[in-house]
Amino acid sequence: MAALDEAWPVFDYQSSKDTLEALHMQTQLLGKVKLALTRLAPEWQNIPLLVNASGLTTGLLPGPGFGLELAFDLVRHRLVLSTTDGREESFALRARPLRDFTAEVMAALARLHVQVTLNPMTVEVPKPVRLDAYEGCNVYDPGVANRLFRILAANALVLEEFRAPFWGKQGPVSFYWGAFDLAVTRFNLVPVPPSPGMLRINRVAMDTQQAAVGFWPGDERYPRPAYYAYTYPKPPRLEKAAVRPGTARWNETLGEFLLDYDDVRTAANPRAAVLDFANTTYAAGAELSGWDRQLLERLPPL
Repeated sequence: MAALDEAWPVFDYQSSKDTLEALHMQTQLLGKVKLALTRLAPEWQNIPLLVNASGLTTGLLPGPGFGLELAFDLVRHRLVLSTTDGREESFALRARPLRDFTAEVMAALARLHVQVTLNPMTVEVPKPVRLDAYEGCNVYDPGVANRLFRILAANALVLEEFRAPFWGKQGPVSFYWGAFDLAVTRFNLVPVPPSPGMLRINRVAMDTQQAAVGFWPGDERYPRPAYYAYTYPKPPRLEKAAVRPGTARWNETLGEFLLDYDDVRTAANPRAAVLDFANTTYAAGAELSGWDRQLLERLPPL
């Protein structure tokens, strides 16, 4: 198989959605462990998962006298818990109820002498369930999981390239386990007051002007993998802005720009297509919002 096919594989949401839902709920458990063990950072930057060479990781977390990492290995299909003092727990990723996965992770943490207290309810999903009680999400297709990882890895590298020239505040390229998407966000340090009734998660996440671009594998609202981009608060006439590539467009229902993954995967240069989308959607939002782009995008003093 060609290297391009490996990096940008065919991905069908409808045939993959059961495994995607199971992985989504499982990543929420690891994300909640990370939330419990870390201090709150601006815009929740302490809680996303990160893409590594084999899947998704919490990164290094503080344990009682040692460091701890939890990671989905989506190449070998294992969940691995490692400590800085050389201990390890791992088990196979396989089809089983969400409650059983949760019990196995919590038991492994206990054997490593890590005690965490979690809110067991899943978040940012239409029908929240208890991680420790739900009998569903009992599907795991290794092929789907690995294809998702290869897409995330390819996009993480491209988004890192997009991230590099911005000298203002921005987050790392992050996998958000609430919405199950990979994104990078640039910030303009102009505070945005919370809207009446805004949820706590959004009050923290949306406290300042920002522009984001990311990828998600699809959901029931938009049942195919796609890239998205938004500016918050949305400036007037953003939906009329000219963005590239030509297949990118404004989606009125979601209130953001979209670009289908299939249009990227089949492009002559998928990397260039993603960068074009990221750069033009950011530029449109930043210009219309009055960001000081000369300050935020200045050249390094080499």
